[in-house]
Amino acid sequence: MNHYEGVNFNNLRKALYLLFFGTDNGNCNSFDSPKYKYIIPMQGNFENPLQIEDKDTYCLYWIEKDQSLTQDDFVEADSTGYTRQKCVATIMLRFVGSQAEDWAKSLRHLIKRDSVGEIWYKVLNAEKLEYTMPIRPERVFYTGKNGQIAFDIRFKLYYDEIMTTGWKPLEGIDFKVEGEIQVSSNASCTDQ
Repeated sequence: MNHYEGVNFNNLRKALYLLFFGTDNGNCNSFDSPKYKYIIPMQGNFENPLQIEDKDTYCLYWIEKDQSLTQDDFVEADSTGYTRQKCVATIMLRFVGSQAEDWAKSLRHLIKRDSVGEIWYKVLNAEKLEYTMPIRPERVFYTGKNGQIAFDIRFKLYYDEIMTTGWKPLEGIDFKVEGEIQVSSNASCTDQ
């Protein structure tokens, strides 16, 4: 199976974790950190973990659209290579919990921070486009449990999607033929 680098659900989760929590003992590559439970894909069957008195805040994320802007091109590296294309992904984040509105608003103030740009680049091969769409408060009811106010926000990431191929593309075919071609003299053509 080929491996894709760029924006995908696992990489986006890792970037959001770093954005909101930093690293635990310098390690963010393992989803074993207890704080990863606060960053989860948005799903219709998600059971609302919050009770009225809860102090936790959750970040639910979804890649709404992932669009390629260019055709792929091949880059040779280390006797094999990879294909690359420019893409734009539309990301939706939904914050639920005691600090949900604050977390949503914080995304409007992260554009110029160098550390945030490094996270997008190192984890997702991406840069966040400057415009952040308006925050929309929503009433959410997960599986009929207690309702919550959620704050939705959308933004776009411009990125390089890279697929390691492990092979070189065909560069051409050499039609040089060595040896002799013999033609039989017994061939005849008759006019009709």
